[in-house]
Parts: sequence; C-alpha cells; structure tokens
Amino acid sequence: TIHLEKNSVGICSGISGFVRAEQKVYLVEPLGDSADGEHALYRQEHLRANNTSCGHSNDSTVYDHDQGPKSKPISGPQRFVEMYLVADYAEYKQFGSKTRGRMLEIANHVDKLYRPLNIRVMLVGLEIWTTGDHIDVTISPENTLNGFLQWRQDDLLKRAKHDNAQFVTGKDFLGDTVGLANKLAMCTGSSGAVNQDHNINPIGVASTIAHEMGHNLGMSHDTSGCTCGTSLSNDNCVMAGRVRSEYPGLFSGCSQEQLSDFLERANPRCLLDTPGSDRLYVGAACGNAFLDPGEECDCGTVEECKNSCCDPTTCRLTEGSSCAHGACCENCQLKQAASLCRRASSDCDLAEYCTGTSEHCPEDTFQMNGKPCSYGRGYCYNGQCPTLQQHCKRLWGPAAQVGTDSCFNLNLVNLFSSPRNMKCGTLFCFGGDEYPITGQKAFYNMQGGGTCNIAVDQDKIRSLDMVPTGTKCGVNEVCYDHKCQDVKVYGQTEDCSSKCHNNGVCNNKGQCHCDPDWAPPYCDVKYSDLPQGTPHSLSIAVLLLLTFLVAGLMCCKKNKRETYTSKKKVHSTSGQLNPMFRERGEKGKPLSKPPQISQPTFMESSATQACTALFVTVVPSRPPPQVMPPVKSSPYPVPPVKSSPYPVPPVKSSPYPVPPVKSSPYPVPPVKSSPYPVPPVKSSPYPVPPVKSSPYPVPPVKPTAPKVPSKYPQVIV
Repeated sequence: TIHLEKNSVGICSGISGFVRAEQKVYLVEPLGDSADGEHALYRQEHLRANNTSCGHSNDSTVYDHDQGPKSKPISGPQRFVEMYLVADYAEYKQFGSKTRGRMLEIANHVDKLYRPLNIRVMLVGLEIWTTGDHIDVTISPENTLNGFLQWRQDDLLKRAKHDNAQFVTGKDFLGDTVGLANKLAMCTGSSGAVNQDHNINPIGVASTIAHEMGHNLGMSHDTSGCTCGTSLSNDNCVMAGRVRSEYPGLFSGCSQEQLSDFLERANPRCLLDTPGSDRLYVGAACGNAFLDPGEECDCGTVEECKNSCCDPTTCRLTEGSSCAHGACCENCQLKQAASLCRRASSDCDLAEYCTGTSEHCPEDTFQMNGKPCSYGRGYCYNGQCPTLQQHCKRLWGPAAQVGTDSCFNLNLVNLFSSPRNMKCGTLFCFGGDEYPITGQKAFYNMQGGGTCNIAVDQDKIRSLDMVPTGTKCGVNEVCYDHKCQDVKVYGQTEDCSSKCHNNGVCNNKGQCHCDPDWAPPYCDVKYSDLPQGTPHSLSIAVLLLLTFLVAGLMCCKKNKRETYTSKKKVHSTSGQLNPMFRERGEKGKPLSKPPQISQPTFMESSATQACTALFVTVVPSRPPPQVMPPVKSSPYPVPPVKSSPYPVPPVKSSPYPVPPVKSSPYPVPPVKSSPYPVPPVKSSPYPVPPVKSSPYPVPPVKPTAPKVPSKYPQVIV
C-alpha cells in the first residue's frame, strides 16, 4: 500500500504531474504518440533535465548571502501572489495549441510549492504571443529581462492588475542559464523574471519559475549547510543554484529565514490583497483551497484537507460547525465580538477585532496620514512611521546609524540646490552589515574620518537608496516627492475623531475605528447591547429596505405604472456542481476541450472580465402595479367633440391624471381634433420607467482596460 502525501496533477492534455509517496516523487506524463491514451510513470531521478543554473549579471540582480542552516517559521497572515504568465512566440511554435494547457499545469505546480510557506500563487492572467514577440527576445537573459520588465511597465500593468509577471520563452539562453530575476523586487516595478522552458516536462520550468520568484521574495541561492526535508544536501531544494535531475519540492530553512526577513523589513503590502474568484484565470473549483462563491469552506483536496470543520468533497461546513477558516474562527465556531484578530504593527497601525458575526478579520486600516508617531520622531504615512534611522536599519541591519550632516551635504552638490531638501534625497548611513539588502553599495570617505554609505538600488521605481516618502524633515514637514513640504501635502480630510464619542479614532478612510467592545460606525453602542446575532450594519440595511418598500407602496397608490419583471432564480449548489466551478468559456457550458488559438486578436483576460453573480436576490424596489380599471383599456373610441352635447370635462377632473407633457415621451393630442380612438395601453402617454427604477439592478461591469497598440497582435487566452 502506498500512502499518497502530496500530488499535483493536470488533465488539460492527458494526465501529467507528480505524486509524492513515502518520501519519493513519481512523475506521470502522457505518451505523445499513443493513440490509446497511454501514460508513463517514472521516478523523479529520471527527469530529463540539463545541468543548468540560475544566472545573474551583477550582484544587484541576485545577491547571495552565506546563510547557515537556520529555520524560521513564516508568521503572520496568509499572503497571495497574483501571478501573470506570458509565453513568447518560440514557446507557442513549439507547443502550439497545447501551450495554454502547459501554462496552467506550470501555474498549478508553482502554487503547490509555495503553499507550505503560507503563500498562495494565484494565476490572474495568461498571455500567449501567437504571431510574434512584443519585445526583443534574445539569447541574453539580461537583455531579455530588461526588455520584459520595461514592457510590463509600459503595457501590461496598464491593463491587467497583478503582483508578479513571469516570462516563459522557448529560446535557449546563453550558457547554462535558465532563469534570471531581480532580488527583493516583489510589489515593485521590477517584480518579474524570465524563464527558459528547458524541459519537456512542465515541472522543469515550474521549478525555475518558483526559483526566480523566490529571488523576487528576497531569497538567495542555497549554500552548503542549507537543507530541506530529510535530505542532508540542498540538491532537491527549490533555491539550489543549479538545476539537478531531481524535482525540487521544498524550500530550505535558509530560504524560509530570508523570506521572513524580507516580509518583515520590506513589508510588501500587495501580498495582503486577496484576489476574488472572478479574477482567477481558471475560475472557481471545489478543492483548490481557495474560498470561491457558493462555498462555505475549501480545505483543498481530500488528501490535503486537515480541517475537521470542512467537508472537502462538498466544500460545506461539517455538522455543528459555524466556520472553518479565518482569524475569527476557533474550534469551528465564531470568536466573540471584540476578540483581537490583528495586532497593530506600529503606532501608526490600528488593531482589528472580531465582530462576532464573521470568521474574517475586518479590513486592515491605519492612522490618518500626518499623525505624530514614534515619540515625535516622525509622522504617520500609510500605516508606517518612516524615519531616517528606521530606513538605515532596514537597509544595513540593526547596527546601522544615520549618516552625519556632512554626508547629506553631498545632496546639495549632486541633486538638490536647497538646504531645506537635502535630507529628502539620497540616504546616507554608516555601520551595520558589510552590504545592504540591495546587494550593491557606494561610499564616500570624508575628510577627518568617517564613511558615508549608500545602498545602491537599480530599481528606480522602488528607490530603496532614497529617503522614504513621509519621513520627517522639520516641524510639521515631511519628505514628499523628494522635497521637504508641509504635512498638509497629504490632503487629508478633516479628523473625524470627534464623531467617535471618545471610544475610537479616525482611520485612514475618514471613518471611526472603534475601541474594543464598541461597534461602528460611531462607537456609541457596545457590541453587548446589540441584538444577538444582528450586526449593526445589518440593522441599518433592514431599515433602508423597509423605507424603500414603504415608498413603493405609496407610489403604487398613486397608480403609477411600472414594468414588473422577474428573473429565473439561480439555485445554489456546492462542490463540483457549482456553475462557477469551470474554466472561462461560454456561460453555462463547461469546456469540453482547450480552446483552439485561431486568428490573433485582443481578448479580455480574466483580470478584466466582469464577475457573474452566483446568487440573485430578487428585491423589487416597489410592489407590482395594481390592475387598472377596465375603462382604461376600453376598445371603444371616444365620440368626437362636435357630436357631443356636453362639454369635454377638464383634464384636472379626470379620474386618471395625465402626466405633464414635458415628462411624457409622447405628446397628448388635443381632444377636439381627435377623430381616432384612444390608443391602446402599449402606447399609453404614461412615461416608460427609467432603467434606474428597475426592480432588478443590473450588476456593475468592471471597466475593460484600454487596448494598447502594439507592433504585433496578441492573444490573451
């Protein structure tokens, strides 16, 4: 009997992937020439791979530190890398219509590798260049990386939101290099890498992408003494410097230590955003360990699930469970209101507390920009308290100090003409580590002794070598746009703390952030005083709903005509039957085969597609109209005025008032000149209700990013 510990299998074009069993990894892939669907199963030692490496052109691209076999757990909330994959023309020529399926398998493997680090890699976009490359793809990995990152800045980021872009090429790079990336680049303009597809098995390039993404996350190559799992070597570790024959399945303790350090010091906030299922390229699926619409929980596959609160076969809560995930869920039950779920990371951050009605911790908020912090040494800016001392320690380690004024005087010569701005330019430090986290340094030896160190950063968008925005440069003055300006430059709205009844403070959204035990929005009611099981916001929603219903009844009494329609009710299901659980394609129809790539055109990626609501709640803005008296729909014509012995009654005495002409799309003809019968109801003079009054609101459609002209057309599949 073989006990399966982990697997990653794709079925896009046959079955391919890996199965880990009893510390051994077996690879499975279809036999391309087999007409009977035969597959090959072999040990990972037989993986067809070249002895290749991850290269770098200089220390700023990949900088290696000599780390010992340390291991530090990845603490904090789960993080998400929204990855965008791009396959070049050479890759498409090699695999043709199978390219899309191959890319999906690659993304699946990368996500599997990062799950043990409490990081999910979510594919939010895939682009395949079918008629030509949009950049100059050469055998030089450095030139290709620079061109790809520039194209990402100029084109991709403008039309597709993502955290990290990975480029896959079918060309062979010079030498034995198969991948190249900038270190510490996650959540910056340089967040990406180039990867050579060097193996027929998609696991090969998936391992390379995971490796290069590791560099983006601050990891270096594993050195001697860095091990993973039960192995005494680092040959099968993801961050090994060279690609071996074995499939790398784990990150070493050294890599985990470096990742923790990067997350703590760089604090890449883009990884805290949880992408909605409407942004995932392959849509929703029960068993993907991601909570999708229609699911109560999702703990992964049956083999992966370790959560007793969730049924992995249906993605429904087990009997007696109120929740399965989230910081406000404990032992399958919701935590009490006012339970701490997210600590404040600094005096500019704000702690969050459970509401007692949701398993999720409330949205992360922080103090208003410009609030004094760190005992008057700085002013809050986007949840941080940036100071010169703090940034020197971040770059050079805990022993670093801020450079002297003589160092900052160099800014007057090189960049700035005003002494007021000299401490808002390049940051000078001394002491600390031999090299900064950027991997490159510059220094000045001052007359009379002393050294002014600069952390050189090639990423001009990130600019770690500069004084951070928001750093205090004077009384009520902060560095903004590399100039020392009044703190009012933030344009912060009026402090709303006076509305919080002394039970909270004003946060960055201009809303009251209540102290424990007090409920929003104005911190004037305790959670314990709220009706049991009824959140404060729900009470407000109910009142608003009742208001609309009363207004609808009043309108009905005035005999206003309304078009009352109904929608087919969508019955929710769970697990694999959920209509959302399918790849992108024609609505209502699951894909029976991968779409064929035909004439190249611009198409929407999953990042720009509108989200289709899974559940439709029918709440009309007013009740259906009453049946009109039969006289209104009488088929008999009104006799002409000239033959009537009685004068025509004035309009104001009509039992059914005619609306003013200005609001009627059809003018009312004079009665005296009307030789024709009254028009039928369908051409009633009553105005057609506007779209905004429809009892069924149309779901908002996300704007599609503008198409950027390109030398070559492309397909986003």
